[in-house]
Amino acid sequence: MSSYFDFFCQNKENESREKSTQNEDRILGTCYSMCPEDEVKLREAERLVHVLEVWGSERRLVKSYSRSAADSNMAVPHLLRPYSVLTNTVQYLLLDVTRRMDVPVPVLYDFVNDRLRAVRQDITIQRLIPTQCVYLLEPMIRFYVYYGYVLSGHPLKDYDPVLNKKYLLECLKWYLSCCDSIAKDQGNIDELSGFFSGLQVNIRESKTKLVNDQVLLESLYILCNLDDLHPLYRYLKMTKDLKRQEKLQLSYQIAIANLQGNYVKVCRLSGKLCPLLYCALSTYLPKLQWRALNVMCHAYNNKRLTVPSTALVHWLCFSTERDAKSACSHYGLKVNEDAILFDRSEFKTDARLHIPVIRNITKKFEVSLIDIFTYETSK
Repeated sequence: MSSYFDFFCQNKENESREKSTQNEDRILGTCYSMCPEDEVKLREAERLVHVLEVWGSERRLVKSYSRSAADSNMAVPHLLRPYSVLTNTVQYLLLDVTRRMDVPVPVLYDFVNDRLRAVRQDITIQRLIPTQCVYLLEPMIRFYVYYGYVLSGHPLKDYDPVLNKKYLLECLKWYLSCCDSIAKDQGNIDELSGFFSGLQVNIRESKTKLVNDQVLLESLYILCNLDDLHPLYRYLKMTKDLKRQEKLQLSYQIAIANLQGNYVKVCRLSGKLCPLLYCALSTYLPKLQWRALNVMCHAYNNKRLTVPSTALVHWLCFSTERDAKSACSHYGLKVNEDAILFDRSEFKTDARLHIPVIRNITKKFEVSLIDIFTYETSK
């Protein structure tokens, strides 16, 4: 199996051929705790309880991800969690565990990522219907976008951005495929956005709820694939109701400006983005800044005249003048006090990307971490 998304698509094809037979064969989980009893006993005996599963004197174990082996049977009902338990598990991981401050952020990310993979594994084995999949996948996508930004400056030994992008796109494509399936089954895609916005996941007793925001995720699909034309084709095929959404229009405009090489416009429009869309674009900024500086080396190529570093901050979304000058020096350009000398013969086209200083997203937008996982673009 190359991915859960591929397996889901294969199941959809099988459903169209053998719908009644498949419904009879579908496995229903009977584990009503976040971790099966068998795994709890094994991990406690082997001392494999994670520090994030310990809350004072209490232990809250969450099912860990395990690779399927040729000689193992994972389709066992008492090892699988039903939809309601999976929902509670996702909410617990994102709304409770992510607030822990007693471990480094990369450790927290690895733990939550592993447990979310186990959730997707249970979804796949049980072949949950699309309307259930979307509510489980949406908060996972927020998780990968947010931590992809927060951890972007960490070394590879602590965080792998390629792997994070893989999980992000897998969840995004799976989510959008489910949306398309729901729209097709309903026979009226115009009602899809309203259908989602009117429903909220509120399984556990709490005022804080995970939500399902299709507009946000359609926008993320565009901004997470700025070098890909497929999201733009998808946008053009959308209904008028979806196209009218401000955040979706903004994401499309940014993608078009990027394709046209208008990097200054991309950075100018980024000021209107919501927190998660800003995170998605920010992970692309190093590549955009490299391209823009390369273009400027040809446009402003001169042995004497310089460009003020303050202009670069304004044009290319650098956090500070210091960050702008650091990037220019990294690519071989000469920095004279508060100005940059653009000499195309000095520009290092083979240099690794310069990662800018990461801003505290919660302070920038004056939101909490919980808000990141629960806000809606329509409000």
